Amino acid sequence: MARLNLLPWRDELRAQKNREFGVLTGIAAAAALGVVVLLSLYYAALIDHQQGRNRYLQAEIAKMDKKIESIMELRAKRERLQKRIETIQQLQTNRTEVVHLFYETAARVPDGVYLTAVQQSGAQLTISGVADSNGRVSEFAANINDSEWMTDPQINEITRNNTTALRTNNFKITLKQTRPGAGNAQDEDDQ
Repeated sequence: MARLNLLPWRDELRAQKNREFGVLTGIAAAAALGVVVLLSLYYAALIDHQQGRNRYLQAEIAKMDKKIESIMELRAKRERLQKRIETIQQLQTNRTEVVHLFYETAARVPDGVYLTAVQQSGAQLTISGVADSNGRVSEFAANINDSEWMTDPQINEITRNNTTALRTNNFKITLKQTRPGAGNAQDEDDQ
């Protein structure tokens, strides 16, 4: 006789397969969760590492900014010093000009002319004085024109001085200070 199994073996098989499926699904879910956790930890470590590099770069950039600032300050100091040196060199070359100018002025003053003031603004000079006559003032202007250190004399004003018993004239002459050879070099450049 054939043995008949009346037990619900199909249901048991189905239940066993469901349990196996559940276990495999749980294992797969746990593995997937483990992979996700590991990947998130890995990417978090990469992000932390990059943030550390960024902080290092920002610190180095701040150091370089300070160095650049100090370099800019040094350049500014250097420019100021160069301007001072140029000014000192210019003063060194021009310091004898005043002596020559006063010597030439004194040498060009004719008898009967007395200087009362000399003012300088850049290369322009204004000479004030007292003269016995207008002719003496004209002679002084002509003498200035013959000088190597002075040029372009212009008589601005001649006024009669009525306050004294002597008949004198007050005058003002403007002229330009030059350097001997400077005009000659310029004339040679023009040719």
